[in-house]
Amino acid sequence: MKKFEIFLSYCWADEEIAENIETALAKNNTINLHRDKIDIGTWSSIKEYMQSIPQMDYTILLISNAYLKSSNCLYEVLEVMRDRNYSEKIFPAVINSGIYKPAIRAEYVKYWQNEYEKLNESLKGIQFQNIGGLGEDLKRAQNISANVATFLDKVADMNNPAMGDIPVAIETKLKEKNLIVPVPTAQNNRTTTSSLFDSLGISGQIEKTRASDFEINQLMSQSFQEVNNIMSDLCAELEIQSPYFQVVIEKNDSRNYFYQFYKAGKLIRNLRVFMDQSWGTMNTGISTDFHSFSGGVRSWNGMYTAKEIAGNLYLSAQLSFTSSQENMTIEDVVKNIWKNYINPYLRD
Repeated sequence: MKKFEIFLSYCWADEEIAENIETALAKNNTINLHRDKIDIGTWSSIKEYMQSIPQMDYTILLISNAYLKSSNCLYEVLEVMRDRNYSEKIFPAVINSGIYKPAIRAEYVKYWQNEYEKLNESLKGIQFQNIGGLGEDLKRAQNISANVATFLDKVADMNNPAMGDIPVAIETKLKEKNLIVPVPTAQNNRTTTSSLFDSLGISGQIEKTRASDFEINQLMSQSFQEVNNIMSDLCAELEIQSPYFQVVIEKNDSRNYFYQFYKAGKLIRNLRVFMDQSWGTMNTGISTDFHSFSGGVRSWNGMYTAKEIAGNLYLSAQLSFTSSQENMTIEDVVKNIWKNYINPYLRD
């Protein structure tokens, strides 16, 4: 049986999402999934490993703000782009939805132009024989600045799947390309019909059980990360649209994000978005209490939790300014947070 070699390119800031993808794909025995933390041995060459990326059959790209500002991540992209048919060999998982807007893509182009210019200026005065590997770093920065617009245009033009549940969406794409196939078993060789169930006097229908704690926690963990990714993109766009606003974002750990909104240098809003296990289940909490920013104090101004409806899991707003809302998407949660906890202070 042929095994497909698939490389997962991601920024370490998005490691939790990468681990979810790895877990979701690990059960498929037709796939060898490669990650730098798995494949690169201690004191082994990172450069040599990156140069092996074009040999992979496919590459999954976790495209976030952190990814697009990482030299190592975009070096991986350049290695993928060495294949002229690279667009047929990538699965973009777009966490940063801002790249679909030309103004946001332009900001990343300017960012890498500035990075190249800063490094180029720093190297002035160093004699050629003393420059060592810094010359390669300069060349890499130049290549990134020259190619990042082409790469972003290509990804933005692709019909990428919605990333509400990244591992499921990637599995769907792999199945469409016939990379994931059912594992044959002895039972697969027998044709099972409803008449056989009838003749044995047993039901052929298996009743769907309620969602497990694992499924609920997976939904809440993945949606929490996606909510904060979109929030970070909105903050970046806010700063681009208006020079009066600055936003400081601090990620203390995988369960605590702190947002501080400044207008003309004055602090106008504190917001903590955190994941917490209360009332026997995992929830996403919202707090505007400044003292809760110490991390030890729990203060709830809003809460989003999982709710099972007709056998399916959805997000649901509890303890919010508005009445409880069910059947919420990740985008609905972000809109609810921004509209009720942030916008009123931006307008003042």
